[in-house]
Amino acid sequence: MTKKYTLTLFLTVIFASLFLAACGGAAPESTEPTLSQEDQINQIYTQAAETLQAEIALTEAAQPEATSTPQNTPTPVILATNTPLALESSTPFPTLPALPSPTPIPTKPPTSGGRPCLRAELIFESPKDGAILKPGQSFLKFWNFANSGDCTWTENFHLVHMGGPNFTDSGSIALPDISNITEDGIANGGKLEITVSMQAPDAPGRYKSIWMLQDENGQAFGVGALGDEIFWLEIVVRE
Repeated sequence: MTKKYTLTLFLTVIFASLFLAACGGAAPESTEPTLSQEDQINQIYTQAAETLQAEIALTEAAQPEATSTPQNTPTPVILATNTPLALESSTPFPTLPALPSPTPIPTKPPTSGGRPCLRAELIFESPKDGAILKPGQSFLKFWNFANSGDCTWTENFHLVHMGGPNFTDSGSIALPDISNITEDGIANGGKLEITVSMQAPDAPGRYKSIWMLQDENGQAFGVGALGDEIFWLEIVVRE
């Protein structure tokens, strides 16, 4: 029951009581002492007030006590400790075999005036091509060259076999062992005299052995305008 409803009831009771008091003259006489009209009205107000207070007390008692809604307490976040992660052992990469060392490429000879400075000019040779030798016969091969380039030939130069049958015991012969070269070398216009001990094959036939010169850097050179042509010896073996 609300306070508004209680106040309405209280006022209704008061007006009803006043109405009854006004009409009380017609009531039968009583042996009890009669209250005056003012006392009757005061008595009605007192009863109504007591009734109103009782109703208010009951209404307040019936109201539920307000309870505070508990707020959610945030759950504390526990940070993980800095524990080092254990890395899984990975499969080791296979060991690749070592790459072979690259074959050094001979450096190109220097040039002078647009032409290679390593050039030779054949002046003389003996025996001449087509010389007839017996099977297994030993002989000396002579080559005389002029240095037609601007690079000096040194004691580190070689005579090298390039193809065909080799009539010597080596495919590369140092010039100091077979020529007139000295520590001063052979400059442009100088003469190189080569003498090589050789031996003819045992089987009869016609043979051609090919050769070139080589500098200290492994660069082969020969005769011709560009110094890139081979020279050779050719013999005929006959009984």
